[in-house]
Amino acid sequence: MLTSSRSFFPSLLHYNSSLTKTVLLTSFICLVISTAGKTFANGLPVLGDYSSSIISLNSEYNLGQGIIRQIRNTHQSIDDPLVESYLQDLTWDLVAKSQLQDKRISLAVIGNKSVNAFAAPGGVVGIHAGLVIAADAEDELASVISHELAHLSQRHFASQLERNRINSPFAIASLITGVLIAAANPEAGTAVLSSSMASSMSASLAFSRKNEQEADRIGMLNLSKAGYDPSAMPRMFGRLLELQRLQGSLPPEFLLTHPSSSSRVADSKNRAMQLNVGKKRAASLDFAIIKARLKVKYQLTPSQSLSHYRAIAKTDRSAINLYSLALAQARSSRFSESIKSLQKLPSQWRKQMLIKLSLAEVYQRGQKPDKALKILNKLNLIYPHHSAVQMLMAQTLLSAQRPQAAIEILRQITEYAPDNIDAWYLLAEAQGLAGNRNALHIARIEYFLLRGQVRTARTQLGFARRERSLKEQDLYKLDDLEEQATVVEDYLNTKF
Repeated sequence: MLTSSRSFFPSLLHYNSSLTKTVLLTSFICLVISTAGKTFANGLPVLGDYSSSIISLNSEYNLGQGIIRQIRNTHQSIDDPLVESYLQDLTWDLVAKSQLQDKRISLAVIGNKSVNAFAAPGGVVGIHAGLVIAADAEDELASVISHELAHLSQRHFASQLERNRINSPFAIASLITGVLIAAANPEAGTAVLSSSMASSMSASLAFSRKNEQEADRIGMLNLSKAGYDPSAMPRMFGRLLELQRLQGSLPPEFLLTHPSSSSRVADSKNRAMQLNVGKKRAASLDFAIIKARLKVKYQLTPSQSLSHYRAIAKTDRSAINLYSLALAQARSSRFSESIKSLQKLPSQWRKQMLIKLSLAEVYQRGQKPDKALKILNKLNLIYPHHSAVQMLMAQTLLSAQRPQAAIEILRQITEYAPDNIDAWYLLAEAQGLAGNRNALHIARIEYFLLRGQVRTARTQLGFARRERSLKEQDLYKLDDLEEQATVVEDYLNTKF
């Protein structure tokens, strides 16, 4: 969404081939295979207790920090702060109702239309754009996230890991490699899964029937505690089964690792009927807005999308169709038309924060930064430290050639959300435009470390130390980043 080019990181814009990425990911997995067990002292309420003999919560977290960096380094970014903010809020709301002992969650929002979600050890949760599109309502989307969080809280990955370690050390590698390949590139994942070896890998990613039943049960319980209808889970699984029927032999990616059946749907329906819903939530307009954004972005090309939503809006002038048309118009750089469409929305819609942000976004992309900032400044007073508001504000200030003002906003984001990789990227760009060379180096290093690119980060550290204008606080910060690089290297080499 940022109008300026990503000039500071030209090498990062080039995606390697699927084969190269697969080799790199497999190489990473070789580093984390180990048969050394560790004792975990805090008795956990999990089925069987294989997990405590193989990996502690802290080791699991370290492993997860390595995995999330590999995902960031290979997956296609969603590049939409509105979507990321919405999914972060939804996930954290469900985390609060979960049985997770370690609530440090790293969310990866994968920018492709595959219908998938996954959990990995150490609190890593991945949500693909296609899953949001496939859901019919927010409670269905929440049901999948709640299911994944239940796998994490019950440490199913760790117990699965122990069983696979006993059978074969290579099964352990395939377990994690499968997660990374699926997150990095759906086409690569599909190609790999067509081989017999990868079919075995896909099977190893799937939890046992007992684990899946427990994740269903606990996921629905937490869903009801959060105010959602627990029957949303069987509805979502039924929807995915219907999608599989329509697609023929190729099921949605989610069903490759979460096999479902009509009997499982029926069983989960019966369980849902026994649960009482807490304070019931109202239907979410935010979900409809976010789903529309993803449908317009991923389902059709810009020209096809514009023609499609123009035709629909002629016969059905509903708010959601008008909003989708506005998005399609903006995607085709018809910014004036997009603004008019947004202004025609019902007053109830125009009062929504996400609609105001959408209007500000169109003004920014249409090179009307003053109008965008007028909206964003008001929103920032009402929703201080809201990541979507502040990210759009920073982007707008950069496009208006006001890097110093953007720096102030981006520093705030990186303080309360230090793992916001997009904020560090923009901060590096802003520091460069402002001529702050030392600060530019620091932002670049932070960015590279969040991507797990330790060697590149250390090269950047070398460049930074050669600057002549270094102050004492700059040297302290560079020393700290040297230590961070070692920590990240340890994450990537975590053994268990």
